[in-house]
Amino acid sequence: MLKKLYLIGIGPGDPKYLTLEAKSLIEKLNLFLIPEKKGKKEELTKKRIEILEVVKGGKTYQCIYLPFPERKRGINYREKVKEWRKEKAEILREALLHIQEEEVGFLIWGDPTLYDGHLDILHEIAEEMKLSFEVIPGLSSFQVLGAKMKVSLTDLATPLTLHTPRSLRNAKEIKHPVVVFLDNYETFSLFKDQPLKIYWGAYVGGKEEIFKSGTLKDISEEIKNLRKELKKNKGYLMEIYLLKPER
Repeated sequence: MLKKLYLIGIGPGDPKYLTLEAKSLIEKLNLFLIPEKKGKKEELTKKRIEILEVVKGGKTYQCIYLPFPERKRGINYREKVKEWRKEKAEILREALLHIQEEEVGFLIWGDPTLYDGHLDILHEIAEEMKLSFEVIPGLSSFQVLGAKMKVSLTDLATPLTLHTPRSLRNAKEIKHPVVVFLDNYETFSLFKDQPLKIYWGAYVGGKEEIFKSGTLKDISEEIKNLRKELKKNKGYLMEIYLLKPER
């Protein structure tokens, strides 16, 4: 009977970015929950398996694939997300009810506490099922972005803000560094007339990672064209970028 679940942050997708805690836990566990991606995003499922293969080193293990649906698009974003999370909660709950192992690991891209709804879903399910769980932090792609591009994410005596594209659209001016996740709306182009530098990365932490940096006004169109090309060739785009006021 299942007694404990570990929500394991696996970083941006390469085994070298696993923390020692995550690696040790993966070595110990025999059963893992894997969100099942299909079609063009199937690669994201395979990358999780690659991490298991590397860490387990030939030792046997089992996976339960969770057929989570894609989020439905709609005008009311918050309501659509709530509906989507409810669907995912039902799928996860059903899977947990049939687990015979005492412990299971749930592999989460990046860090479970950053722009990932599974922690909120698990709080609800764990209370209902009287299930114990732990959260294992993972390296986030924006940290790797800063390191690879050799740029500090912060400026002296100013905050660093983490944004979604939707929240950034409400800003009229960027006065301090901001990190933006998965900008399907190319929101950065709204600020191209402001004195900003952009540090942009796609598939950060993976073998196909790509980086671009420069004055936003100068390379905004280049990044937009590159985004279109990458989405066309790969079928999906995982991106992160940092905007910093020029000093």
